[in-house]
Amino acid sequence: MAENIAQYDLHLHTHWSYDAMALVEDYFKLAREKKLRAFSITDHHTMDAYGDVAECIRKYPDVPFIPGAELTVHSPAGTFDMVCLGMPMEETPELAEVFETYRQWQRDYGASISNNLVRLGFDFDHQERLDVLKSYRPKHIIEKQGNTHVRAGTLLQAVIDRGFVKDAEGWKQLRAKFVDTPHYPEYDYVLPRVRRAGGLIFIAHPYGYFRRFDTARIDELRELLGFDGIECGHPDVPREAADFYREYCVKHRLLSTGGSDCHQISTTEPGHFAFACHSGKPEWLDEILERLSK
Repeated sequence: MAENIAQYDLHLHTHWSYDAMALVEDYFKLAREKKLRAFSITDHHTMDAYGDVAECIRKYPDVPFIPGAELTVHSPAGTFDMVCLGMPMEETPELAEVFETYRQWQRDYGASISNNLVRLGFDFDHQERLDVLKSYRPKHIIEKQGNTHVRAGTLLQAVIDRGFVKDAEGWKQLRAKFVDTPHYPEYDYVLPRVRRAGGLIFIAHPYGYFRRFDTARIDELRELLGFDGIECGHPDVPREAADFYREYCVKHRLLSTGGSDCHQISTTEPGHFAFACHSGKPEWLDEILERLSK
């Protein structure tokens, strides 16, 4: 719906994310078509798309772009998705180490899925998982990132098709028996390196993380994670919560951002959102651009 189109989109995933299907150029085309003031590709755990991005920047020089990534971190208070904006196009040595840590985590997490299923008596070894990955991930991405974990919906369908479980509830019960599942990289390893590289850190889709309107919880996470801002505008954040979080940002001199969390350009799948559809306000982008300019 046209009235839901924002002036920017600072949370987007391409097929370089393990769970997404969109092409990098699709977003550049849409950003030009919809005359966005800015957009950012924030793939899960990686900036591997940035070879494609560099080509598109040359091809679409009129389309304003902010480099970014979505990095999930483990902490004493839980696991959190952090949208990092204003990242360097050329990785610093520290960031290169961070992204290699995430590549290894993705391979280790994928291996833990296969190991647990085999341990529980199911035929789903590493080759089986790789075959599932090949059903939706391009060959050159698998060659770059390895035999990683599989996106949730595809993995669920794979275990149902193989007769391991009957439905999502059965899969949830089976997953409860898994052991030795690796944690995401630690917050105090990842986030300082992002800051030193000049990135701004936002806690993503915070409605669940913040336990809705729990100010004490927001204070706790702000102190622990030291984020620069909050993704107040996101399809999973109700409008009244977005207003509440924005007020919190203003009070504590934090930035606010907005993004659609789009994973596919054309989709009817549950949990996938439309490009540039979020409730972020134009002035939020102004504040981010001003901070990045400094």
